[in-house]
Amino acid sequence: MTEESSNTGLQTEPTVPSLQEILVPIWANRKRILLISFAAALVTLGINFLLPVYYKSSAQLLPETQKDKLSALGQFADIANLAGVNVPGSEIARLYPTIVNSETILRAVVLKKYKTKAFADSVNLIAYFGYDDTPADEAMDRTLKTLRSLLTASYENKTSIVTLSLEMPEPELAANVLNTVIAELDGFMRSKRVTNASEQVKWIATRLQEVERDLRRAEDRLKEFRERNRRVSDSPELLMQQERLLRDVQVQSTVFVELKKQYELAKLEEIKNITIVNVLDPARPPVKKERPKRATNAGIAFVLTGAAVSGYFLWRNLYQAQTKAFFQKLNVSGPLV
Repeated sequence: MTEESSNTGLQTEPTVPSLQEILVPIWANRKRILLISFAAALVTLGINFLLPVYYKSSAQLLPETQKDKLSALGQFADIANLAGVNVPGSEIARLYPTIVNSETILRAVVLKKYKTKAFADSVNLIAYFGYDDTPADEAMDRTLKTLRSLLTASYENKTSIVTLSLEMPEPELAANVLNTVIAELDGFMRSKRVTNASEQVKWIATRLQEVERDLRRAEDRLKEFRERNRRVSDSPELLMQQERLLRDVQVQSTVFVELKKQYELAKLEEIKNITIVNVLDPARPPVKKERPKRATNAGIAFVLTGAAVSGYFLWRNLYQAQTKAFFQKLNVSGPLV
C-alpha cells in the first residue's frame, strides 16, 4: 500500500465552525425560522385555551408557640421522633403537612357541600369532580387522590410558618375548600387536646375518690383513738400512736389537696375552647388564574422551536454532507481497498 493510499484512510479531526459559519445559515433562513416558531407558538396558545383553568388560593398558619398548650400533643412528637424527626413541643407544626394530607382531614373536606358555578345546588367534591357515578369507596379514593394532587402544604424551617395552597377551577371554591381544610385541621388538633384532658379528668376523679376515702378512714381512726384515750400525754406509747395517726392524716390530706388542684386544672383545660392553629393569612379567592399560563407557554414554545429549527439549518449547512458520508460508509459491503 502506498503512502498516499494510507493517508486517505486517516480521519481528519473535526474543525470548530467560526461565528460567521454559524450565523450565515441562520440569517439566510431567518424567515423560515420565524414563521415556524410563530406557528408553534400559535399551536401552543391554542392548546392552552383548550386546557382547564385553575385558580390558586393560599393561606399561612402560625401555630401555637406556648409549650404548655402543646403538651397534650406530645404523642405526635413521640411519633416524629421514631421517624427520626426532632419535634419539640413548640414545633408541632412540622407535622401539619402530613396531617393535612391525611384521610382523616380530607374525608370531611370532601363530604362537605360547597356552592359552585358549575352546579345550581351545593355539592360535595365527589360530585364536583364527576365521580358520583362510581361506587362509593372508589369515588372517595379517586376524589382524595385528585384533591391531594391539587393541595400543597409546606413548612418553613426558619419561621415555623406552614403555607397551604389549593388549586381549583373556581376562585371562590378554592378559598372555601382551603378554609375548610384549615378548619378541619384546627378541629382535629383541638379534639386531640380535649381528649387528652378528658382522660386526665377521668383518671384524677377516680383517684380523688380513692384518696378521699383513705383520708376519711384515717381521720376516723384518729378520732376514735382520741375518744378512747383522753390522757395521751401520760403514755409515751400512746403519744407515738397518735403521731402515726396524725402523720397518716397529713399524708392523705396532702395527696387529696394536690389531686384536687390537678382535677380543677384538668377541668379548666377540658372546657377551654382555644384554637391551637392560628391562621396568619386565611384563604381568599384569587384574582388571577394560576394555570395555564398561556403567554408564558407560547413564548417558551417560540424560543424552543426557534432554537431547534436554527439548529437544523445549521446542521444542514455544516454537517449534512459529513453525515451522509458517514452513513454511506456504514452501508458499504466488503473491505475497502
